[in-house]
Amino acid sequence: MEIYIIQKKLGSRKELGRRPVEIAKTVNTLAALLYTLTQQGLTEAQTSKENRALSISEIAAQAEEGRIRFAENYGENHDTLEKAMQRTKQAYDDGLFRVFINGEEVTLWDAPIKLCQGTEIVFLRLTMLTGLYF
Repeated sequence: MEIYIIQKKLGSRKELGRRPVEIAKTVNTLAALLYTLTQQGLTEAQTSKENRALSISEIAAQAEEGRIRFAENYGENHDTLEKAMQRTKQAYDDGLFRVFINGEEVTLWDAPIKLCQGTEIVFLRLTMLTGLYF
């Protein structure tokens, strides 16, 4: 089944990125969804990329996300799936991002979710402010 992952930043209506992702139909909780997406992201991060020049359309598309990346690997990723999943769970518990499925926030880690073809999932990245409290 194909769903759409949308990345956003708090305080901005602009999307940081939208991409289609293929997942299994057996994903029925938020934890299972994040596990699947973490697994796909880790596999993608550990795949070596060829170094080539970017086309003008690729530069424009990446500029929409707010950064332009080259194909170079600046460091190898030796994480295991368990370690990556621990980081995902910790980030969710710490409130570093929120998840919205078709416009409704999912607040519980083990919350049941319903996904169908074309579902839009928004990951809202929250920025923590630093400073002193008086």
